[in-house]
Amino acid sequence: MAKNLDTIFNLPGQYEAISEGLIKKLEEDFSRFGIMLSNLYINSITPPPEVQKAIDDKSKLGIFDNLNKLLKMKAAMALENASQNPGQAGAGLGMGLGFMMPAMYSDIIKNTPQAQETLKCLDCQNAIAADAKFCPACGQAVKDTQSPAICPHCKTENLPGAKYCNQCGEKI
Repeated sequence: MAKNLDTIFNLPGQYEAISEGLIKKLEEDFSRFGIMLSNLYINSITPPPEVQKAIDDKSKLGIFDNLNKLLKMKAAMALENASQNPGQAGAGLGMGLGFMMPAMYSDIIKNTPQAQETLKCLDCQNAIAADAKFCPACGQAVKDTQSPAICPHCKTENLPGAKYCNQCGEKI
């Protein structure tokens, strides 16, 4: 079976070929006892529980775009299971989850729109938050460094730090 099978998902398409091969092998064994095997039907082949679990985990991972989300889901499922069994295990799991919370919240905070909106200081080129009033690196007032770029040709206001005008395309 292993010679002709590349993945367990192709197994149902191989049932007929597998049964034909098994009939040939079993006919030899049965003929010694005077028994004849006329047909052999395979309805299903069930992999061992650990293989089934691995397949389930792999399919769950396919739902998530990264391993971090799968680990978070597993932690939530473990917490749910522990809440149904009061005792020391639940307390230990709660403590472990408590240690994980800062990392989980940092991911949430990193992905908020406010955290993603950063500008560059026009004076020192360091990143500054969109709502900052002063550059944390050089102390320059943000309103001074973030004034709009005015096109010298058409006098259009452009985003701070723009190198070309978004109206006429000329160099600023």
